[in-house]
Amino acid sequence: MGQRPFLLLLLVLLAACTSDPAINARPRLVGEATLNPTAVMPTRIATSTPVVIPVVTSESISPLEVGTIEGSIPDFVLITPTLPPSKTPTPTATISPTPTRTPPPTRTVPPPLFPTYVVATPGVVGPAVNPVVNNQACTSGWFFAQPVVTSTCPFNEALSSAAAYQQYQQGFMIWVGQQDSIYTVYDSAEQPRWQVFKDDYEDGMMEIDHALSMLAPPYTWQPRRGFGLIWRENPTVRERLGWAVREWEEPYDARVQIGADGSIFLAEPRGGIIALQPGGRDWDRYTGS
Repeated sequence: MGQRPFLLLLLVLLAACTSDPAINARPRLVGEATLNPTAVMPTRIATSTPVVIPVVTSESISPLEVGTIEGSIPDFVLITPTLPPSKTPTPTATISPTPTRTPPPTRTVPPPLFPTYVVATPGVVGPAVNPVVNNQACTSGWFFAQPVVTSTCPFNEALSSAAAYQQYQQGFMIWVGQQDSIYTVYDSAEQPRWQVFKDDYEDGMMEIDHALSMLAPPYTWQPRRGFGLIWRENPTVRERLGWAVREWEEPYDARVQIGADGSIFLAEPRGGIIALQPGGRDWDRYTGS
């Protein structure tokens, strides 16, 4: 019962406070707060000014360049990292060797086996009529029909023998087994034009001198056996004949006949006749027809 008067009084006071609209419309101060002064924070302002980024050249000292935004707050700095220039290897010019033309090797043509520098009346090996010399008929005939020999009679009948022929740079050699002789015939006009040597070679002797073989020009050879012995031991013969143009001598069956005046007639491998004048004065080759 004692609380009712208090509640009534409270209701009357509330009604009194809300009865005036003007009072209720005014702002009321609930409490007063004091703010401490603060610094104005910078604001990032968008700008249309382009950012200037310097071009990196080889002369740049630092790999980082600094760009500043103009018109902004001075303390605002934009750092734009740039990559350092890459080390691009500079191609080094290479010197290409200038091709040089190598001339083809000169082909050395060996001389023919049987040179034709002397060609006279064709020689024909065969039976011949006994020649007539100084109006007198010879007692025997030559073993060839051509050339016709009228200067001397045969000294004896023709000799048949195993023989060998080898051509040289400046002449040739003929070995006649039955005579045990070797004929050397020279191309040069020096005297004597031909010579004859005894064949002193025996089986088991040195065939060639290997030291001399190293000096042989291309397509030439050192002669062997009996030919080689005479060729090595006679410097004049070696100089006048030169080197052999065939490695081996050519064997054949030869016929040889000597004239009363000392001339000698030899058959060669091709059927021609080699006529050696007396005393080594001269010689001729008569080729077969």
